[in-house]
Amino acid sequence: MRLTLIILLSYLALSYCDSHYIMGEQGQSCNHACYKAGKNCNPKVETNNGIEIFEQLGINCQGVDIPWFGADQPAYISDPADLNYGKCLGYIDVPDAVQCSTTYPGAQRLCRCDDPADSSTTFGTGYSSGRITTEERMIFQHFVNPGDVGVMTHFWITYSAQIEKGVMIRYYIDGEEEASIQFTPSLFCGVGFYDNKGPWGTEWFGKGAKDAGWYNNFKIPFQKSIAVTVQHEYAVHDGFYMILRGSVNIPIIVGGKTLPTTARMNQVRINDTYGIIDWVPLVNVTSGPGVHWMVTFAAESGNLAFLEGCVHAYFDGKNDFPGVVLATGTEDYFDSAWYFNGGEFYFPSAGFTHFSEGPGHVAFSAYKFHDKDPLFFKNGFQLIWRNGDMDDRTGMKCHIISGGKIHDNPTVSKIYAYSWYYTWPEGDK
Repeated sequence: MRLTLIILLSYLALSYCDSHYIMGEQGQSCNHACYKAGKNCNPKVETNNGIEIFEQLGINCQGVDIPWFGADQPAYISDPADLNYGKCLGYIDVPDAVQCSTTYPGAQRLCRCDDPADSSTTFGTGYSSGRITTEERMIFQHFVNPGDVGVMTHFWITYSAQIEKGVMIRYYIDGEEEASIQFTPSLFCGVGFYDNKGPWGTEWFGKGAKDAGWYNNFKIPFQKSIAVTVQHEYAVHDGFYMILRGSVNIPIIVGGKTLPTTARMNQVRINDTYGIIDWVPLVNVTSGPGVHWMVTFAAESGNLAFLEGCVHAYFDGKNDFPGVVLATGTEDYFDSAWYFNGGEFYFPSAGFTHFSEGPGHVAFSAYKFHDKDPLFFKNGFQLIWRNGDMDDRTGMKCHIISGGKIHDNPTVSKIYAYSWYYTWPEGDK
């Protein structure tokens, strides 16, 4: 989805108390207003209990002698259809901090925006008792100084179980208009089919509550800016909470190797149906260096025979079959065996997070990290899974492309997967 970043009105800015104060556009959050100005939202808004700051920003309004009463204030009501049109509201007894992400359709918010140079080395936000709607809304944004590298280090979210299906988070990296990273919280944390079992966890992600409480500690770098949005695909709900945190110039280490400061996290999303013995490209990097980080894999099928599918990796443009066979069956890749007959588990490097079955239907999800088992590449990389597999004449799988005997009776499968890998420009170290 495109994040609308088109400016309809020019901003007026005022240097005030070591910050820049601006008036956002009508219906715009302070996160969005500061982001468009290339600055970071500061939640501490100081008005001296007067409307002078509005006037200095070119707003001719009627002051209202009522203390702050709404999360979208201080603000100027700019919509002629609003009963409070022409008034400035909420500038008296402003709390010590206001929500940067809150909006009101008929208002222009008074926003305090800091230069990146004024930011600390650790940054983030906490959002409480919020509303999630079908409209995409920016919850957090942050800029870093030229030459610095920002790294998102922590994501946490909770809400009632009834809204689990439909929550979508997007990360816009370095001003991109299409979010390169977007996810549902559960699949971001290794769990398919909105399975709500918990608590459990690893160092990288987990679930700390009965309802939601998802957390994720992936290191997601950016060179200039980050913008994080939230949206519900189906409905409007109250009562969601979110925490985001990051730091500046911290190392990203995979397999014991510190990645170049130019490294970028990439995500591949799959939501598609595949036929019997079809190949499923989980990762396809055509050129350049990088390292594969992890996979969350969820599948629905008619029976368990799809788990016979092998996992193949191809490195540095060497694409001759079978490449490097990473697993002789799907459950093997996730460090299990015999169709996961030991039940669900949550290991540091791999996990089996969901299983359900019924007449003619099975579903499972699992995750696999490659931090301890790094898959580095110098010039391209492919990670491919097969929906079921074939036996050669000796009965061995994984070593025949076509013409063999299909192992058991796999069916068409629906695959939902997130794959994550880092890349960087050639020559960077």
